[in-house]
Amino acid sequence: MGAFAFITGLLVIAALFQIDDDGPVLRLYYINAYVSTAIVYLALGGFLVVDAASALGRTSSVPLTVRRPWLLLIPFPFAVAAGQWLASNPEAAPWAFPFVNVLMVSSPSLTIALVVANRYAAHHPFAWPVSRREWSSGFIYGAVGATSIASIINTAYLLGVGHLLVQLAGNAGPFSSFERNLHTLPTGWGIFLDLSTLSIVAPLNEEFWKGMLVGFFFFRRGGLARCFLWGVLAGTGFNLLETFSNSLGVVSPEARADQTIGSEWWFFAVARAGTAAMHGTATGLTAIGFYGLFRRRPCYLSGLVAGPSIHGLWNFLVYAVWGDALFTGAGPDSTLLDLVGGFGLVMLFGITLVLLWNLSGTLRDDAPAPPYRVLGMLPGAAAIGDWKPQPLPPLWATQDGGEFPARDTHDEHLALDAELHRSLADIVPVGLDGDPRRHDIQVRSPKPDDIVVTGYPVDGDPSGDP
Repeated sequence: MGAFAFITGLLVIAALFQIDDDGPVLRLYYINAYVSTAIVYLALGGFLVVDAASALGRTSSVPLTVRRPWLLLIPFPFAVAAGQWLASNPEAAPWAFPFVNVLMVSSPSLTIALVVANRYAAHHPFAWPVSRREWSSGFIYGAVGATSIASIINTAYLLGVGHLLVQLAGNAGPFSSFERNLHTLPTGWGIFLDLSTLSIVAPLNEEFWKGMLVGFFFFRRGGLARCFLWGVLAGTGFNLLETFSNSLGVVSPEARADQTIGSEWWFFAVARAGTAAMHGTATGLTAIGFYGLFRRRPCYLSGLVAGPSIHGLWNFLVYAVWGDALFTGAGPDSTLLDLVGGFGLVMLFGITLVLLWNLSGTLRDDAPAPPYRVLGMLPGAAAIGDWKPQPLPPLWATQDGGEFPARDTHDEHLALDAELHRSLADIVPVGLDGDPRRHDIQVRSPKPDDIVVTGYPVDGDPSGDP
């Protein structure tokens, strides 16, 4: 998939030489389409190819350390303002618009993905550090993998059901005129097709493929919080490519002829920043649901309902605002609905931001990473950025049973291993990669009278294993 995206980016570059001077509006549209596509697909495909090659070559990846990811949001308002001016004056600097467009598209999604990853690392000092390869693979899977599969299914539904409804209730014409035929549907059937696509099929389809990153990362055996992080990565990556695809049509001659969309590029840019939070939250909740499904924990299955529901509600509010310009054009055009839908989008955007912030700081994995929970090791500062080990009680159990600190394990009871403590005294403190010269970890020596726990829950499921 990464190689396909990279090759697509290379092929698009060749199309730049085919641009004719057909007027400033059309010229801006083609330059933006070709240059932006080349940038996005070369970047995403290139990173994914490198990640795959390094993984197959068993090359280790370093921990992700981005200290101030919120700085990526600073250029966003400037990109929105510059993009609106360039879109309104297409003859001014058409070659600058693609770079402004890519900055607008990527800034919100990257910021949310990095902030959530940082909060996970800060609140889980005993977890495996989030590596750059893990972060980029999850993000790009959402952008390239989930987007490709979900878009095919969404398109198939719209074409299949739309063609059937046109044959039954509209003015049937040649399939080549499908878009025009959709506008012949009666209002009721048109609204049904629009809303069933936007608020039912698309949310269920897209959240399934984005949330399935938990399944594709099965070998990492992530805990609850780690699965939420993976969902956020896939959701924000999906949003980046979806926003990019939609941005190409906003400056098309057809869109510019429609004053409700074409002349308000800034509004589209700001609204799509909201979808970054929505997609991240919805897929994070869906990933929690998949975690509950794969680990047989029914209490988390509600995430499979909550994620698509948030997505479907967002699309419904979007339809309330722009329904007359989507698919069949049968949606209402009402100032009152525009105000209600816009207010609802702002409120839902705020709710998703609060959920992202709170869940990324309160959810906990089932247990620390195996080396930490078995041996009582503390991660060094090099392992997770600037975090400094704090003095904590030793992770030893008593004869009556023991627990890890509640903030790391949800107070799960642990199985005792009385034989293990005799072998701990001979353990050599080595680095996580097996190199005794590194000091990524520290080992606590047990006391003679201690009974040491293995760190595995009583049910024997080593949750959280990589």
